[in-house]
Amino acid sequence: MPLSLRLLRWGIALLLLPLTAAAGWSLVELFQALWNSGEWKLAWCWSVGGGLAAWLLLYAALPRPLWIYVFGHELTHALAVYLHAGRVHRFQVSSRGGMVVSDRSNWIIALAPYFIPVYTLLLIGLWWTADFYHPLAAYTPWFYAGIGLTWGFHLTFTVSMIGAGQSDLTGQGVFFSLVVIVLLNLLAVEISLLSVLHGVSWGHFFRQLGGHAWDAYAATGRTLWHGARWTASFLSGLLADPHAKPAR
Repeated sequence: MPLSLRLLRWGIALLLLPLTAAAGWSLVELFQALWNSGEWKLAWCWSVGGGLAAWLLLYAALPRPLWIYVFGHELTHALAVYLHAGRVHRFQVSSRGGMVVSDRSNWIIALAPYFIPVYTLLLIGLWWTADFYHPLAAYTPWFYAGIGLTWGFHLTFTVSMIGAGQSDLTGQGVFFSLVVIVLLNLLAVEISLLSVLHGVSWGHFFRQLGGHAWDAYAATGRTLWHGARWTASFLSGLLADPHAKPAR
């Protein structure tokens, strides 16, 4: 990667950090709303939690189905290529890794498997299709349990693959990739919660997110300003008197 592009992505990642912090705080508030409204007692919440807990137990106790993850990972790369009007020339999957060769490449294609829970989306698509032909309302708890299980699959493997030093991340810049992955996963979870929570409107959530982002950027700006003033004072003191101490 050229140095200019590397520096640009570092700058973008730094600019996104306050927004990422704001998204994290907004997620905490959504969980508070879930608790305070009593919606955590509803069947969908327990089903999602049960599916997530079941996956975490399977992930810890049984051999990890790496080839299933690799297939979903490479499938997401391929779908991202097609969404960019590209062509996939080679699609390879095995338990030891996979590869997609295409005529398109950018950060979205490279990082898509880390912020798109492809098996969750496939489950939703299959459910909606089947429900169109035959109502599945009686099985809704199992659907939500599947959401929890597949999202848990996505999150656990995403974390483990990041720790394995994936070329997808190093090729786009590790710092940039990590910030983008965390931010987009936070937003994906928040959007999913908003689709089922009754006590929080979309408008209210985005107003809160905007307010938190404003506060985060303002605090960052103040910190940088005070740091710059301290540094300027320190350097001017050194130039005037090498033995002087910086002003406080």
